[in-house]
Amino acid sequence: MNRNRLFRAAVAASALLLCGCAIFTETYGFQDVDNWAARNEPLAESGKMKWSEFYSQYLEKVSATPVISHSPVVERLGIMVTASLFYERGRIDRTAFDSVQGIVRKYQTLDDPAANLLARNALVKALEASDKAQATPAPGR
Repeated sequence: MNRNRLFRAAVAASALLLCGCAIFTETYGFQDVDNWAARNEPLAESGKMKWSEFYSQYLEKVSATPVISHSPVVERLGIMVTASLFYERGRIDRTAFDSVQGIVRKYQTLDDPAANLLARNALVKALEASDKAQATPAPGR
């Protein structure tokens, strides 16, 4: 009887230790990614790094971080990769890019698919407005 209790205690202690290690690894991974973003976002802001490079690398780093579930964050970064490529190729202007980016920044701490829907909708509206502006002939033509 006493042996059985000792075995259960050892199993419980091992489980707690493994959970603690997993939580530490996950927290460290998130912190490492956050530090990378904090160091590199000013480079994108200043034009020393393309926004598409910043968001592509950010997406790679988040995807490589061992976490329980980070799919909304991955999706959000994918939206920003797309938005930055459209911006760099002239499909949307800086105001539209800033709008999408503002939504992503506002909701970046939420793992909520609704935040991604807001960002996606802002990007779609920006593309539609851009396409409409390009399709409208200039006066006098």
